[in-house]
Amino acid sequence: MAITEREAAQIVEQITQTFEQVLNEYDFRKYPAANYDHFKTTFSKLNPTNSDIENAMVWKWGHWDKPNYPQHHKDLISEIQSHWPQFVASGSSATSRQTFEWWQKALQTHTRYITVAYITHLVHHAEPLPIIDQHNFRAMNALIKSVRPGTTSKKKPSSWNDIVTLKLFMSLVVAAMPDRSFSELDRFLMMYGSKLKKSQ
Repeated sequence: MAITEREAAQIVEQITQTFEQVLNEYDFRKYPAANYDHFKTTFSKLNPTNSDIENAMVWKWGHWDKPNYPQHHKDLISEIQSHWPQFVASGSSATSRQTFEWWQKALQTHTRYITVAYITHLVHHAEPLPIIDQHNFRAMNALIKSVRPGTTSKKKPSSWNDIVTLKLFMSLVVAAMPDRSFSELDRFLMMYGSKLKKSQ
């Protein structure tokens, strides 16, 4: 169930005082903004090079500037690279849901949900579409619970509906924060959710 505009305003009241401080904890050295902007451009135009695909995934997984990273991530990158021409030819980039469902079938291991969601985000970032992960999902759930006590929620995102739920939540909250952008709220929720995990 989506939050109301009044609940969104209550959430904004809660986070306004600490918003800048939490936002500043986002590490642009680990997640360089210029590279991310490049990935959004090439993926949304459906023409990323194999190098773009590798770098985009390395960026998401927090391996930027690392000389090496796990083999299973290297294997997944190769899998995405090999599937990319089929994805483009399929026409499944028409909508974000089609993109998500295509990649979910192509990369069938359940542990690849976040990667599938990230590919979908890069292709359709202009909607806007959040970069869903366990942290911003946890942050959303905690903030909803703060204005709607007793609410139960999933611990981790795992479906297309979870992306839609987060998108609607963020759209309502950012609408109540006219001086902030969707992407700033996305980064804030990531760091807020990360802090929540550490405190649990």
